[in-house]
Amino acid sequence: MERMSKILLSLAGISVLGFVITRFLVGVWIPFLWIPIGLFFVFVFAALYRERKSVTVFLSMKTTKHGMNMGALIGLVFVVLVVANFLSIRHYKVWDFSGSHINTLSDQSIKLVKSLKGDLWVRFFYKKGTEGVDEQRKQFRDLLKKYQDQSASIKLEFIELNERPDLAEKFGVTKGSGSVFLEYQGQRNRIEKIDEQDVTNALVKVTREKDKIVYFIGGHGEKSLEDSREGDGINALKLMLENNRYVVKPLALNLNAKIPEDADAAVMIGPNQRLLDYEIQGLEDYLRRGGSLFVALKSRQTQGFEKVLSTLGIVPMNNYVLNLVETPAGTGIQQGQTIATVFSSSSEITKVFDKNGALVFRNPMSFRRQNTPEGVSIDDLVKVPESSMSFESLDIKDNGPQGSYTLAMLAKGKFPGSTTGKEFNLIVIGETEFLGNQLLGQILNRDLVLNSMAFLSKEENLISVTPKENQVTKLILTDSMFYLFVFLFAIPLPLFLLGTSVTLWMKRRHA
Repeated sequence: MERMSKILLSLAGISVLGFVITRFLVGVWIPFLWIPIGLFFVFVFAALYRERKSVTVFLSMKTTKHGMNMGALIGLVFVVLVVANFLSIRHYKVWDFSGSHINTLSDQSIKLVKSLKGDLWVRFFYKKGTEGVDEQRKQFRDLLKKYQDQSASIKLEFIELNERPDLAEKFGVTKGSGSVFLEYQGQRNRIEKIDEQDVTNALVKVTREKDKIVYFIGGHGEKSLEDSREGDGINALKLMLENNRYVVKPLALNLNAKIPEDADAAVMIGPNQRLLDYEIQGLEDYLRRGGSLFVALKSRQTQGFEKVLSTLGIVPMNNYVLNLVETPAGTGIQQGQTIATVFSSSSEITKVFDKNGALVFRNPMSFRRQNTPEGVSIDDLVKVPESSMSFESLDIKDNGPQGSYTLAMLAKGKFPGSTTGKEFNLIVIGETEFLGNQLLGQILNRDLVLNSMAFLSKEENLISVTPKENQVTKLILTDSMFYLFVFLFAIPLPLFLLGTSVTLWMKRRHA
Protein backbone atom coordinates (compact mmCIF):
# COMPACT_ATOMS: atom_id res chain seq x y z
CA MET A 1 0.00 0.00 0.00
CA GLU A 2 1.32 3.44 -0.95
CA ARG A 3 2.27 5.89 1.73
CA MET A 4 -0.37 8.39 0.60
CA SER A 5 -3.09 5.70 0.89
CA LYS A 6 -1.99 4.98 4.45
CA ILE A 7 -2.18 8.69 5.25
CA LEU A 8 -5.69 8.94 3.76
CA LEU A 9 -6.93 5.95 5.81
CA SER A 10 -5.34 7.47 8.92
CA LEU A 11 -7.20 10.72 8.24
CA ALA A 12 -10.44 8.71 7.82
CA GLY A 13 -9.83 7.15 11.25
CA ILE A 14 -9.14 10.57 12.77
CA SER A 15 -12.45 11.83 11.28
CA VAL A 16 -14.37 8.99 12.94
CA LEU A 17 -12.62 9.64 16.25
CA GLY A 18 -13.42 13.34 16.01
CA PHE A 19 -17.08 12.55 15.34
CA VAL A 20 -17.33 10.28 18.39
CA ILE A 21 -15.57 12.70 20.75
CA THR A 22 -17.63 15.71 19.58
CA ARG A 23 -20.93 13.78 19.88
CA PHE A 24 -20.02 12.63 23.39
CA LEU A 25 -19.02 16.13 24.57
CA VAL A 26 -22.03 17.95 23.07
CA GLY A 27 -24.56 15.27 24.05
CA VAL A 28 -26.99 16.09 21.22
CA TRP A 29 -26.91 16.02 17.43
CA ILE A 30 -25.68 19.22 15.78
CA PRO A 31 -25.29 20.00 12.03
CA PHE A 32 -21.46 20.34 12.48
CA LEU A 33 -21.25 16.53 12.89
CA TRP A 34 -21.91 16.09 9.17
CA ILE A 35 -18.40 17.45 8.50
CA PRO A 36 -16.35 14.58 10.07
CA ILE A 37 -18.76 12.05 8.52
CA GLY A 38 -18.26 13.59 5.08
CA LEU A 39 -14.48 13.72 5.53
CA PHE A 40 -14.45 10.02 6.49
CA PHE A 41 -16.11 8.97 3.23
CA VAL A 42 -13.89 11.33 1.16
CA PHE A 43 -10.67 9.93 2.64
CA VAL A 44 -11.81 6.30 2.30
CA PHE A 45 -12.85 6.69 -1.34
CA ALA A 46 -9.61 8.55 -2.13
CA ALA A 47 -7.54 5.74 -0.61
CA LEU A 48 -9.49 3.08 -2.54
CA TYR A 49 -9.04 5.03 -5.78
CA ARG A 50 -5.29 5.23 -5.32
CA GLU A 51 -5.18 1.49 -4.55
CA ARG A 52 -7.64 0.53 -7.32
CA LYS A 53 -5.19 -1.85 -9.01
CA SER A 54 -4.48 -3.71 -5.79
CA VAL A 55 -8.22 -3.85 -5.04
CA THR A 56 -8.91 -5.27 -8.51
CA VAL A 57 -6.27 -7.98 -8.07
CA PHE A 58 -7.60 -8.79 -4.59
CA LEU A 59 -11.16 -9.15 -5.83
CA SER A 60 -10.11 -11.44 -8.68
CA MET A 61 -8.40 -13.93 -6.37
CA LYS A 62 -10.07 -17.32 -5.88
CA THR A 63 -9.91 -17.12 -2.11
CA THR A 64 -11.53 -13.70 -2.20
CA LYS A 65 -14.42 -14.97 -4.32
CA HIS A 66 -15.00 -17.88 -1.93
CA GLY A 67 -14.88 -15.51 1.01
CA MET A 68 -17.36 -13.16 -0.66
CA ASN A 69 -19.70 -16.09 -1.36
CA MET A 70 -19.53 -17.06 2.29
CA GLY A 71 -20.10 -13.42 3.29
CA ALA A 72 -23.11 -13.21 0.97
CA LEU A 73 -24.52 -16.39 2.53
CA ILE A 74 -23.97 -15.02 6.04
CA GLY A 75 -25.60 -11.74 4.99
CA LEU A 76 -28.59 -13.60 3.56
CA VAL A 77 -29.03 -15.58 6.77
CA PHE A 78 -28.79 -12.35 8.74
CA VAL A 79 -31.49 -10.72 6.58
CA VAL A 80 -33.75 -13.76 6.99
CA LEU A 81 -33.33 -13.62 10.77
CA VAL A 82 -34.08 -9.89 10.84
CA VAL A 83 -37.23 -10.34 8.73
CA ALA A 84 -38.34 -13.32 10.84
CA ASN A 85 -37.89 -11.34 14.06
CA PHE A 86 -39.71 -8.34 12.58
CA LEU A 87 -42.67 -10.49 11.53
CA SER A 88 -42.74 -12.28 14.88
CA ILE A 89 -42.95 -8.95 16.68
CA ARG A 90 -45.71 -7.62 14.44
CA HIS A 91 -47.68 -10.87 14.20
CA TYR A 92 -47.55 -13.25 17.14
CA LYS A 93 -49.83 -15.62 19.01
CA VAL A 94 -50.08 -15.93 22.79
CA TRP A 95 -51.38 -19.03 24.56
CA ASP A 96 -52.75 -18.43 28.05
CA PHE A 97 -52.62 -21.49 30.32
CA SER A 98 -53.48 -19.70 33.57
CA GLY A 99 -56.56 -20.94 35.40
CA SER A 100 -58.48 -17.63 35.22
CA HIS A 101 -56.95 -16.51 31.86
CA ILE A 102 -55.36 -13.57 33.63
CA ASN A 103 -52.89 -13.09 30.76
CA THR A 104 -55.70 -12.60 28.24
CA LEU A 105 -57.94 -9.56 27.94
CA SER A 106 -61.61 -10.10 28.73
CA ASP A 107 -64.20 -9.90 25.96
CA GLN A 108 -65.42 -6.59 27.38
CA SER A 109 -61.96 -5.03 27.13
CA ILE A 110 -61.51 -6.27 23.57
CA LYS A 111 -64.92 -4.96 22.50
CA LEU A 112 -64.22 -1.54 23.96
CA VAL A 113 -60.80 -1.28 22.35
CA LYS A 114 -62.04 -2.36 18.92
CA SER A 115 -64.89 0.18 19.08
CA LEU A 116 -62.47 3.13 19.31
CA LYS A 117 -63.02 5.68 16.55
CA GLY A 118 -59.95 7.79 17.29
CA ASP A 119 -56.69 7.84 19.21
CA LEU A 120 -56.80 6.94 22.89
CA TRP A 121 -53.88 8.55 24.69
CA VAL A 122 -52.56 6.83 27.80
CA ARG A 123 -50.09 8.93 29.81
CA PHE A 124 -48.04 7.50 32.66
CA PHE A 125 -46.53 10.17 34.94
CA TYR A 126 -43.53 9.25 37.06
CA LYS A 127 -40.48 10.75 38.75
CA LYS A 128 -37.00 9.27 38.46
CA GLY A 129 -35.66 7.86 41.70
CA THR A 130 -39.07 7.12 43.20
CA GLU A 131 -39.08 3.72 44.90
CA GLY A 132 -40.73 1.00 42.83
CA VAL A 133 -41.63 3.26 39.89
CA ASP A 134 -39.46 1.35 37.40
CA GLU A 135 -41.25 -1.89 38.21
CA GLN A 136 -44.61 -0.11 37.90
CA ARG A 137 -43.64 1.20 34.47
CA LYS A 138 -42.71 -2.29 33.32
CA GLN A 139 -45.95 -3.81 34.65
CA PHE A 140 -48.04 -1.11 33.01
CA ARG A 141 -46.20 -1.40 29.70
CA ASP A 142 -46.82 -5.16 29.68
CA LEU A 143 -50.51 -4.66 30.53
CA LEU A 144 -51.14 -1.98 27.93
CA LYS A 145 -49.36 -4.04 25.28
CA LYS A 146 -52.34 -6.42 25.43
CA TYR A 147 -54.64 -3.50 24.57
CA GLN A 148 -52.34 -2.19 21.85
CA ASP A 149 -52.30 -5.64 20.24
CA GLN A 150 -56.05 -5.21 19.67
CA SER A 151 -55.92 -1.68 18.23
CA ALA A 152 -53.33 0.69 16.80
CA SER A 153 -55.39 3.62 18.16
CA ILE A 154 -53.92 3.27 21.65
CA LYS A 155 -50.94 5.55 22.22
CA LEU A 156 -48.75 5.15 25.32
CA GLU A 157 -46.57 7.98 26.62
CA PHE A 158 -44.30 7.94 29.68
CA ILE A 159 -43.81 11.43 31.14
CA GLU A 160 -41.12 12.31 33.67
CA LEU A 161 -42.40 15.08 35.96
CA ASN A 162 -39.19 17.10 36.05
CA GLU A 163 -38.81 16.98 32.26
CA ARG A 164 -42.41 18.03 31.52
CA PRO A 165 -43.61 20.21 34.41
CA ASP A 166 -46.13 21.86 32.09
CA LEU A 167 -47.98 18.56 31.51
CA ALA A 168 -47.73 17.64 35.19
CA GLU A 169 -49.41 20.94 36.08
CA LYS A 170 -52.05 20.50 33.35
CA PHE A 171 -53.02 17.05 34.63
CA GLY A 172 -52.69 17.98 38.30
CA VAL A 173 -49.96 15.42 39.06
CA THR A 174 -47.83 16.09 42.13
CA LYS A 175 -46.64 12.60 43.09
CA GLY A 176 -44.10 10.64 41.10
CA SER A 177 -45.20 7.16 42.19
CA GLY A 178 -47.01 6.49 38.93
CA SER A 179 -50.28 8.18 37.93
CA VAL A 180 -52.07 7.16 34.74
CA PHE A 181 -54.53 9.16 32.66
CA LEU A 182 -56.70 7.95 29.79
CA GLU A 183 -57.82 10.65 27.35
CA TYR A 184 -60.25 10.12 24.47
CA GLN A 185 -62.13 12.73 22.45
CA GLY A 186 -62.08 15.32 25.22
CA GLN A 187 -62.91 12.87 28.03
CA ARG A 188 -60.25 12.19 30.65
CA ASN A 189 -60.09 9.68 33.49
CA ARG A 190 -57.41 8.90 36.07
CA ILE A 191 -56.50 5.46 37.36
CA GLU A 192 -54.26 4.58 40.28
CA LYS A 193 -54.20 0.77 40.23
CA ILE A 194 -52.35 -1.04 37.45
CA ASP A 195 -54.69 -3.88 36.49
CA GLU A 196 -57.11 -4.67 33.69
CA GLN A 197 -60.17 -4.02 35.89
CA ASP A 198 -59.25 -0.37 36.48
CA VAL A 199 -58.00 0.26 32.93
CA THR A 200 -61.19 -1.15 31.40
CA ASN A 201 -63.40 0.77 33.84
CA ALA A 202 -61.57 3.96 32.87
CA LEU A 203 -61.97 3.01 29.22
CA VAL A 204 -65.73 2.67 29.73
CA LYS A 205 -65.87 6.12 31.27
CA VAL A 206 -63.94 7.97 28.56
CA THR A 207 -65.66 6.24 25.62
CA ARG A 208 -69.25 6.62 26.79
CA GLU A 209 -70.91 9.55 25.05
CA LYS A 210 -73.02 10.45 28.08
CA ASP A 211 -73.58 9.22 31.60
CA LYS A 212 -76.44 6.76 32.06
CA ILE A 213 -78.89 7.53 34.87
CA VAL A 214 -80.17 4.69 37.05
CA TYR A 215 -82.88 5.33 39.66
CA PHE A 216 -83.02 3.10 42.74
CA ILE A 217 -86.59 2.85 43.95
CA GLY A 218 -87.10 3.29 47.70
CA GLY A 219 -89.82 3.98 50.21
CA HIS A 220 -90.68 0.34 51.01
CA GLY A 221 -87.84 -0.73 53.30
CA GLU A 222 -85.37 -1.46 50.50
CA LYS A 223 -81.66 -1.74 51.27
CA SER A 224 -79.81 1.54 51.72
CA LEU A 225 -77.38 2.55 49.00
CA GLU A 226 -75.01 3.79 51.70
CA ASP A 227 -74.94 0.57 53.74
CA SER A 228 -71.36 -0.65 53.44
CA ARG A 229 -71.05 -2.58 56.70
CA GLU A 230 -73.66 -5.30 56.43
CA GLY A 231 -73.06 -8.25 54.11
CA ASP A 232 -76.44 -7.78 52.43
CA GLY A 233 -76.02 -3.98 52.05
CA ILE A 234 -75.79 -2.62 48.51
CA ASN A 235 -73.17 0.10 48.81
CA ALA A 236 -70.73 -2.07 46.82
CA LEU A 237 -73.35 -2.26 44.07
CA LYS A 238 -73.66 1.52 44.01
CA LEU A 239 -69.87 2.00 43.86
CA MET A 240 -69.54 -0.58 41.09
CA LEU A 241 -72.15 1.19 38.95
CA GLU A 242 -70.61 4.60 39.58
CA ASN A 243 -67.17 3.24 38.66
CA ASN A 244 -68.71 2.21 35.34
CA ARG A 245 -70.00 5.76 34.83
CA TYR A 246 -73.61 5.24 35.82
CA VAL A 247 -75.25 8.07 37.72
CA VAL A 248 -77.07 6.47 40.66
CA LYS A 249 -80.04 8.40 42.06
CA PRO A 250 -82.55 7.45 44.77
CA LEU A 251 -86.27 7.68 44.01
CA ALA A 252 -88.98 7.56 46.69
CA LEU A 253 -91.77 5.93 44.71
CA ASN A 254 -94.31 6.53 47.49
CA LEU A 255 -93.76 10.28 47.09
CA ASN A 256 -93.43 10.39 43.31
CA ALA A 257 -94.95 7.42 41.52
CA LYS A 258 -93.75 8.58 38.10
CA ILE A 259 -90.34 7.38 36.97
CA PRO A 260 -88.47 10.48 35.64
CA GLU A 261 -88.13 10.89 31.88
CA ASP A 262 -84.33 10.98 32.07
CA ALA A 263 -84.16 7.47 33.57
CA ASP A 264 -82.15 5.06 31.47
CA ALA A 265 -83.11 2.29 33.89
CA ALA A 266 -84.85 1.82 37.24
CA VAL A 267 -83.94 -0.69 39.95
CA MET A 268 -86.02 -2.08 42.82
CA ILE A 269 -84.30 -4.44 45.28
CA GLY A 270 -86.23 -6.37 47.93
CA PRO A 271 -89.14 -4.16 49.02
CA ASN A 272 -90.29 -5.10 52.55
CA GLN A 273 -93.56 -3.18 52.44
CA ARG A 274 -96.44 -3.60 50.05
CA LEU A 275 -96.58 -1.29 47.04
CA LEU A 276 -99.70 0.81 46.84
CA ASP A 277 -101.96 0.74 43.79
CA TYR A 278 -100.79 4.13 42.49
CA GLU A 279 -97.17 3.00 42.78
CA ILE A 280 -97.86 -0.13 40.77
CA GLN A 281 -99.65 2.03 38.25
CA GLY A 282 -96.57 4.28 38.04
CA LEU A 283 -94.32 1.28 37.33
CA GLU A 284 -96.69 -0.01 34.64
CA ASP A 285 -96.86 3.44 33.03
CA TYR A 286 -93.05 3.51 32.95
CA LEU A 287 -92.97 0.16 31.17
CA ARG A 288 -95.67 1.31 28.72
CA ARG A 289 -93.41 4.26 27.85
CA GLY A 290 -90.66 1.81 26.90
CA GLY A 291 -88.85 1.88 30.23
CA SER A 292 -86.26 -0.56 31.52
CA LEU A 293 -86.74 -2.09 34.96
CA PHE A 294 -84.54 -4.38 37.10
CA VAL A 295 -86.34 -6.04 40.02
CA ALA A 296 -85.00 -8.41 42.68
CA LEU A 297 -87.59 -10.00 44.98
CA LYS A 298 -87.46 -12.23 48.02
CA SER A 299 -89.56 -15.34 48.34
CA ARG A 300 -92.97 -14.61 49.88
CA GLN A 301 -92.19 -10.87 49.73
CA THR A 302 -93.30 -9.82 46.26
CA GLN A 303 -95.16 -6.93 47.93
CA GLY A 304 -97.77 -6.46 45.20
CA PHE A 305 -95.33 -6.50 42.27
CA GLU A 306 -96.78 -9.87 41.29
CA LYS A 307 -99.61 -7.83 39.69
CA VAL A 308 -97.13 -6.38 37.17
CA LEU A 309 -95.62 -9.83 36.59
CA SER A 310 -98.99 -11.48 36.04
CA THR A 311 -99.75 -8.94 33.31
CA LEU A 312 -96.68 -10.27 31.48
CA GLY A 313 -97.41 -13.94 32.12
CA ILE A 314 -94.80 -14.42 34.88
CA VAL A 315 -95.74 -16.13 38.14
CA PRO A 316 -93.45 -15.97 41.24
CA MET A 317 -93.53 -19.36 42.94
CA ASN A 318 -92.72 -18.07 46.47
CA ASN A 319 -90.61 -21.16 47.10
CA TYR A 320 -87.01 -21.84 48.04
CA VAL A 321 -84.71 -23.53 45.51
CA LEU A 322 -81.75 -25.49 46.88
CA ASN A 323 -79.06 -27.63 45.27
CA LEU A 324 -78.48 -31.31 45.83
CA VAL A 325 -74.88 -32.29 46.60
CA GLU A 326 -73.07 -35.61 46.80
CA THR A 327 -71.46 -36.29 50.19
CA PRO A 328 -69.67 -39.35 51.63
CA ALA A 329 -72.92 -40.16 53.42
CA GLY A 330 -74.95 -39.90 50.20
CA THR A 331 -77.00 -37.22 48.44
CA GLY A 332 -77.77 -34.21 50.61
CA ILE A 333 -79.41 -30.80 50.39
CA GLN A 334 -77.09 -27.81 50.38
CA GLN A 335 -78.54 -25.00 52.45
CA GLY A 336 -77.26 -21.43 52.58
CA GLN A 337 -76.04 -21.00 49.01
CA THR A 338 -77.67 -22.03 45.75
CA ILE A 339 -75.50 -22.33 42.66
CA ALA A 340 -77.02 -21.60 39.22
CA THR A 341 -75.08 -22.90 36.23
CA VAL A 342 -77.62 -22.91 33.37
CA PHE A 343 -77.80 -19.71 31.30
CA SER A 344 -79.80 -18.57 28.31
CA SER A 345 -77.85 -19.01 25.08
CA SER A 346 -80.06 -16.54 23.19
CA SER A 347 -79.99 -13.51 25.50
CA GLU A 348 -77.25 -10.92 25.04
CA ILE A 349 -76.93 -10.77 28.83
CA THR A 350 -75.93 -14.37 29.49
CA LYS A 351 -74.78 -15.93 26.23
CA VAL A 352 -71.24 -14.63 26.82
CA PHE A 353 -70.98 -16.53 30.11
CA ASP A 354 -68.54 -19.41 30.23
CA LYS A 355 -70.13 -22.85 30.35
CA ASN A 356 -68.19 -23.54 33.55
CA GLY A 357 -69.33 -20.29 35.20
CA ALA A 358 -71.81 -20.02 38.04
CA LEU A 359 -73.98 -17.56 39.94
CA VAL A 360 -74.21 -17.66 43.73
CA PHE A 361 -77.59 -17.02 45.37
CA ARG A 362 -78.91 -17.40 48.90
CA ASN A 363 -82.23 -19.25 49.16
CA PRO A 364 -83.72 -17.92 45.89
CA MET A 365 -87.24 -18.45 44.58
CA SER A 366 -88.23 -19.49 41.07
CA PHE A 367 -90.63 -18.21 38.41
CA ARG A 368 -92.78 -19.89 35.79
CA ARG A 369 -94.60 -18.72 32.70
CA GLN A 370 -98.38 -18.55 32.38
CA ASN A 371 -100.36 -17.14 29.44
CA THR A 372 -97.75 -14.81 27.96
CA PRO A 373 -99.61 -11.93 26.24
CA GLU A 374 -99.19 -11.17 22.55
CA GLY A 375 -96.25 -8.89 21.76
CA VAL A 376 -94.28 -9.96 24.83
CA SER A 377 -91.37 -12.40 24.74
CA ILE A 378 -89.90 -14.05 27.82
CA ASP A 379 -86.47 -15.61 28.17
CA ASP A 380 -85.27 -17.79 31.05
CA LEU A 381 -81.98 -16.06 31.86
CA VAL A 382 -80.75 -18.16 34.76
CA LYS A 383 -81.69 -21.66 35.87
CA VAL A 384 -80.39 -24.14 38.40
CA PRO A 385 -79.23 -27.59 37.27
CA GLU A 386 -81.58 -30.58 37.29
CA SER A 387 -80.08 -31.70 40.57
CA SER A 388 -82.05 -29.07 42.53
CA MET A 389 -85.18 -29.15 44.66
CA SER A 390 -87.98 -26.73 45.51
CA PHE A 391 -89.28 -26.31 49.07
CA GLU A 392 -92.20 -24.35 50.50
CA SER A 393 -90.17 -23.29 53.53
CA LEU A 394 -86.62 -23.49 54.87
CA ASP A 395 -87.80 -25.83 57.61
CA ILE A 396 -86.93 -28.83 55.48
CA LYS A 397 -88.38 -32.15 56.60
CA ASP A 398 -89.03 -34.03 53.38
CA ASN A 399 -87.68 -33.90 49.84
CA GLY A 400 -89.36 -31.51 47.42
CA PRO A 401 -89.93 -31.76 43.68
CA GLN A 402 -86.68 -31.95 41.73
CA GLY A 403 -85.89 -30.06 38.51
CA SER A 404 -84.19 -27.16 36.75
CA TYR A 405 -85.97 -24.09 38.13
CA THR A 406 -85.80 -20.61 36.60
CA LEU A 407 -84.39 -17.97 38.97
CA ALA A 408 -84.23 -14.99 36.59
CA MET A 409 -86.38 -13.96 33.62
CA LEU A 410 -86.19 -11.30 30.94
CA ALA A 411 -89.44 -9.95 29.53
CA LYS A 412 -89.44 -7.52 26.62
CA GLY A 413 -91.63 -6.25 23.85
CA LYS A 414 -94.75 -4.10 23.84
CA PHE A 415 -96.31 -3.77 27.29
CA PRO A 416 -100.07 -4.53 27.29
CA GLY A 417 -102.05 -1.32 26.78
CA SER A 418 -99.07 0.67 25.43
CA THR A 419 -99.85 3.26 22.76
CA THR A 420 -96.32 4.62 22.30
CA GLY A 421 -94.99 1.74 20.22
CA LYS A 422 -91.81 1.66 22.34
CA GLU A 423 -90.58 -1.64 23.69
CA PHE A 424 -90.01 -2.22 27.40
CA ASN A 425 -87.40 -4.40 29.14
CA LEU A 426 -87.92 -6.07 32.50
CA ILE A 427 -85.46 -8.30 34.35
CA VAL A 428 -86.83 -10.03 37.44
CA ILE A 429 -84.70 -12.14 39.77
CA GLY A 430 -85.94 -14.21 42.70
CA GLU A 431 -83.28 -13.23 45.22
CA THR A 432 -81.70 -10.05 46.63
CA GLU A 433 -78.60 -10.99 48.61
CA PHE A 434 -76.56 -11.84 45.49
CA LEU A 435 -76.50 -8.05 44.99
CA GLY A 436 -75.16 -7.47 48.51
CA ASN A 437 -71.68 -6.45 49.60
CA GLN A 438 -70.76 -10.02 50.47
CA LEU A 439 -71.89 -11.91 47.34
CA LEU A 440 -71.66 -9.28 44.60
CA GLY A 441 -68.05 -10.16 43.77
CA GLN A 442 -68.66 -13.92 43.71
CA ILE A 443 -67.91 -15.63 40.37
CA LEU A 444 -70.42 -14.26 37.78
CA ASN A 445 -72.69 -12.22 40.09
CA ARG A 446 -71.03 -8.93 39.18
CA ASP A 447 -71.10 -9.81 35.49
CA LEU A 448 -74.83 -10.54 35.57
CA VAL A 449 -75.52 -7.13 37.12
CA LEU A 450 -73.26 -5.15 34.77
CA ASN A 451 -74.54 -6.98 31.69
CA SER A 452 -78.12 -6.39 32.81
CA MET A 453 -77.48 -2.67 33.31
CA ALA A 454 -75.79 -2.42 29.92
CA PHE A 455 -78.73 -4.19 28.27
CA LEU A 456 -81.37 -2.12 30.05
CA SER A 457 -79.59 1.16 29.27
CA LYS A 458 -79.25 0.07 25.62
CA GLU A 459 -75.48 -0.28 25.62
CA GLU A 460 -75.20 -3.81 24.30
CA ASN A 461 -71.61 -3.19 23.16
CA LEU A 462 -70.56 -3.18 26.82
CA ILE A 463 -72.12 -6.56 27.54
CA SER A 464 -69.45 -9.11 28.34
CA VAL A 465 -67.61 -10.78 31.16
CA THR A 466 -65.61 -8.30 33.22
CA PRO A 467 -61.84 -8.68 33.60
CA LYS A 468 -60.66 -11.63 35.67
CA GLU A 469 -58.93 -11.37 39.01
CA ASN A 470 -55.69 -13.14 39.88
CA GLN A 471 -56.12 -16.71 40.98
CA VAL A 472 -53.62 -19.37 41.97
CA THR A 473 -53.10 -21.98 39.27
CA LYS A 474 -52.74 -25.36 40.91
CA LEU A 475 -51.15 -28.47 39.43
CA ILE A 476 -52.71 -31.56 40.96
CA LEU A 477 -51.12 -34.95 40.27
CA THR A 478 -52.74 -38.25 41.11
CA ASP A 479 -50.54 -41.05 42.47
CA SER A 480 -50.40 -42.76 39.07
CA MET A 481 -49.52 -39.52 37.30
CA PHE A 482 -46.78 -38.81 39.87
CA TYR A 483 -45.16 -42.23 39.46
CA LEU A 484 -45.42 -41.89 35.69
CA PHE A 485 -43.62 -38.55 35.82
CA VAL A 486 -40.89 -39.90 38.13
CA PHE A 487 -40.11 -43.12 36.25
CA LEU A 488 -40.50 -41.78 32.70
CA PHE A 489 -38.97 -38.32 33.08
CA ALA A 490 -37.47 -37.40 36.46
CA ILE A 491 -35.14 -40.42 36.63
CA PRO A 492 -34.49 -41.52 32.99
CA LEU A 493 -33.80 -38.06 31.56
CA PRO A 494 -30.89 -37.14 33.88
CA LEU A 495 -29.44 -40.65 33.46
CA PHE A 496 -29.65 -40.34 29.67
CA LEU A 497 -27.91 -36.95 29.69
CA LEU A 498 -25.23 -38.24 32.08
CA GLY A 499 -24.61 -41.33 29.92
CA THR A 500 -24.38 -39.26 26.75
CA SER A 501 -21.88 -36.89 28.35
CA VAL A 502 -19.67 -39.73 29.62
CA THR A 503 -19.72 -41.47 26.21
CA LEU A 504 -18.70 -38.29 24.37
CA TRP A 505 -15.94 -37.64 26.91
CA MET A 506 -14.55 -41.17 26.49
CA LYS A 507 -14.57 -40.93 22.69
CA ARG A 508 -12.79 -37.58 22.71
CA ARG A 509 -10.18 -38.84 25.17
CA HIS A 510 -9.29 -41.91 23.06
CA ALA A 511 -9.54 -40.17 19.70
